[in-house]
Amino acid sequence: MVTSTMSDRHPAELHLFRNYVPPETGRDPTFKSVASFRSVTKPEEQLVWRAARSSGAAPTYFRPMGRFLDGGLLSNNPTLDAMAEIHDYNTCKKSQGQSEQVKKLSVVVSLGTGKPPQIQVGTVDVFRPSNPWEVMKTVVGARELGKMVVDCCTDSDGPAVNRARAWCEMIDAHYFRLSPQLQTDVMLDEVSDAVLVNMLWDTQIYIYQQREEIQKLVRLLLEP
Repeated sequence: MVTSTMSDRHPAELHLFRNYVPPETGRDPTFKSVASFRSVTKPEEQLVWRAARSSGAAPTYFRPMGRFLDGGLLSNNPTLDAMAEIHDYNTCKKSQGQSEQVKKLSVVVSLGTGKPPQIQVGTVDVFRPSNPWEVMKTVVGARELGKMVVDCCTDSDGPAVNRARAWCEMIDAHYFRLSPQLQTDVMLDEVSDAVLVNMLWDTQIYIYQQREEIQKLVRLLLEP
């Protein structure tokens, strides 16, 4: 299952590339459509490289893949989407009288790409300026507000982790979230060897610190 964002409509819609027939939930569409959209490619006809290219089409970094943009715009931490998909799949099998194919979710492993340090923000106040000094304040506020909006859209270590953990606890499933704390915010297009090596070192330290948690995960996965 690979996530992507369908950008040929507004509001945009999360799309899941699958290698299996999607479950039939019988639910009404999230939005009432007043336009006609092309149907998506069937799972058995979907090429893996196209799905990967569509999922990674991050705006300003890579061109869109047709109508698809980076799945992180709507689901940068797709844990809940994967769990919802499993639930829908099991529900569909039960309704079709195929309960023997239902699989209980017992372990959820979520791997992050690293958490940036939290820094102080001066101002996010955007208003109509009345003098040159306020023009500068508005520009700075607009810039910081824009960064905050992007961070909120692509957040993968905040509320999404807490919600997934809470859901797992409610269904008695083990939840593991592994994402190293980085010393600096590493950009997607970073090319500095020093920055990348420091990121790798932060990750190595984190793996050592989490060795007991990783060993616990290994034992659970090896259980028959």
